[in-house]
Amino acid sequence: MSEWSSAKTGTAVVIGVTALCALVTVGTEYAGALELRIGSFALVLLPLFFAFVITVALNLSLSWRRPDAAAPIWSCAGQLLQLLTVVFVVRAGVVLGTALPTIVEAGPAILVQSLGKAGTALLAFPAALLLGFGRASIGATFSIGREPSIALVTERYGIAGPEGSGVLATYISGTLFGSLFFSVLAGIGSTIPLFSSTALAMACGVGSGGMTISCAGSLAHGSRDLPQDDILALATASDVLTYVTTVLLGAFVVLPVLERLYRSPTAVRNRLVSGNTVEPKAAVVPSRLVSGLAVTVLLLVTSGWHAAPGMLLLLALAFGVRMLGDRTGRFVPTVLWAALVGAVLTVPGLPWSATMLPILSAVDLLTLATAVLSCVGLCVTIRQLRILRTLSWRAVVVTLLVFAGSFFTSALLAQIVLSLGGFTG
Repeated sequence: MSEWSSAKTGTAVVIGVTALCALVTVGTEYAGALELRIGSFALVLLPLFFAFVITVALNLSLSWRRPDAAAPIWSCAGQLLQLLTVVFVVRAGVVLGTALPTIVEAGPAILVQSLGKAGTALLAFPAALLLGFGRASIGATFSIGREPSIALVTERYGIAGPEGSGVLATYISGTLFGSLFFSVLAGIGSTIPLFSSTALAMACGVGSGGMTISCAGSLAHGSRDLPQDDILALATASDVLTYVTTVLLGAFVVLPVLERLYRSPTAVRNRLVSGNTVEPKAAVVPSRLVSGLAVTVLLLVTSGWHAAPGMLLLLALAFGVRMLGDRTGRFVPTVLWAALVGAVLTVPGLPWSATMLPILSAVDLLTLATAVLSCVGLCVTIRQLRILRTLSWRAVVVTLLVFAGSFFTSALLAQIVLSLGGFTG
């Protein structure tokens, strides 16, 4: 294929992928969330989940019939996803910046407990190896597998690799069962005399709004020593902080440690599934300019014209952050720069925050997440589907261990700091 023909084909595929993602995002956002009640338990499925399911179904339907036509779609969607995730993390950093006074007011315990998010791998990583995850165990257990985790895996490994399969397995299991898991974990934690309600409330902040609310709500229902509003405030502040700690701990601590452990002799003996094969790269790869224009159109269409100034500003920041990330390489990940930039622009008291906050806040974070997940669905390859099908129930088991490790490690660290400070409530 000539260079000119390849460029034309790549542009055509990008236009198709952009149009499909825009249509799915707008449609699912318009339809809204779906609440399923099972007795007293309510499972809320957000538009971002349906966007992911729809694009996965369309992608795999084409993949089984025309794998040669699907390969360029995987490649182009992957290119768009790299920029989309940076935009999303910049916007998530805005949430951190505005909540910074609340986090500081909560004291050192909330900062220390955030380190407990690295506890996801304590139980889950050995179990994942024993259950045959292969390299997918790295992506599945380094965090609770939400949007910032997908962003980090996309940047470091690519979403089409086994690590991408792992983080997607945790993401899907967490979406379906995460609220229930954390409601149960909060109930178990409240029965353990070691933990105060304050420590448990901080541990409820896991980087996912639905899971955090379920956890805090369950804890507030049975708490006798801390008001409900205080529990929700602490959980929310911890939840916001987790967006950044997921990236920090994942990039500099958990992923490097898991990489080393995966190569250890014990881990080699426990590998039941090989995750070292990679998808062949498609010949059609759009340029950064074409990808940038496509993402600009996609986000402007899905966010609405009222949010256009904020979206254009986020895109400009994302382009700048990517250029900075190219220079710093693996030492400082692009997604970390993105979170820091978003936070610095909106910290209360800084000269520019009063101007930046209303502009950037006009862009809805969940709508951005829906656009990201619609694109993720188009990146899922046939090999990844086979891996997910092979993992089946094992993915749910590992996800539960990931959540338990994160929750109880965070609660333990918070309680230690509170006890050292003389807090007993």
